[in-house]
Amino acid sequence: MSAEWSRYWARETSGACLPGAPPAVQNALIGTWKRGFGDLSSGVRVLDVASGGGSVLKILLETVKDAVGIGIDAAAVGPAAVALGVRGGIDAHALTFGDASFDMVTSQFGLEYCGRAAWAEAARVLSPGGHMLLICHHQASAAVLHNGRRLAAMRALDDAGLFGLAAGLAAGRGEDPAVMAKVLAAREAHAAQSVVVELPAALGQWARAGRRDAVAAIRAEAEAEMARLAAMQSAALDGAAIAERAVWLGLLTQIDVLVGPDGPIAWVLSGTKA
Repeated sequence: MSAEWSRYWARETSGACLPGAPPAVQNALIGTWKRGFGDLSSGVRVLDVASGGGSVLKILLETVKDAVGIGIDAAAVGPAAVALGVRGGIDAHALTFGDASFDMVTSQFGLEYCGRAAWAEAARVLSPGGHMLLICHHQASAAVLHNGRRLAAMRALDDAGLFGLAAGLAAGRGEDPAVMAKVLAAREAHAAQSVVVELPAALGQWARAGRRDAVAAIRAEAEAEMARLAAMQSAALDGAAIAERAVWLGLLTQIDVLVGPDGPIAWVLSGTKA
């Protein structure tokens, strides 16, 4: 699903570790990286896997003098990420770097989206004595739970026929009372989610204006977001899954939970290559 992530990273320029998360969560993530980078020496080579907007590389370059940071991502990335050292269009399951090329390998909310081969590749390019530090989605984190509820609300609107209804209105066809009733029921069932107000309002505005192009563009954006949210739900790990990933690495690893004011934020997996 590189196209959906390319769409996202082309516009996500906040540089945040977890875009949209509260300051306490952002600070906890930044603190984890600064501690992880604290003992690195000048000129260290670091590979950040599934780097996205390059937030990890940004913290690295601010923390370690003359660090050489390279990020890779399967998606196309924006200019700000490229300036930080992120290379788009690179598959984490088949890295082009030689064995033991890096002193440290990192990933933040990225490697858990990948299959077993990508975890083995991350370990392969790490030099003996090198350190790995990964932050992965925790299945019970507020971010995962919130986005799961948002996804359910968007899917309910889609299943009710909201997009088809808007397209019909934009084309000059009248409202279908049966579909309208289904959409209203979906909105009521997910009333706590702002998207059930925002999405119909945006579609309705352009549909009534006869703007089929705008309705189609909003639908494409919504479908891309649903694909990303679904991927997040699939990628989020429970205790058994993070332990399995540690085995995939083949390193001596430690698993911790980064905790914030609202409970778990993420898994933190660290290890050193023998």
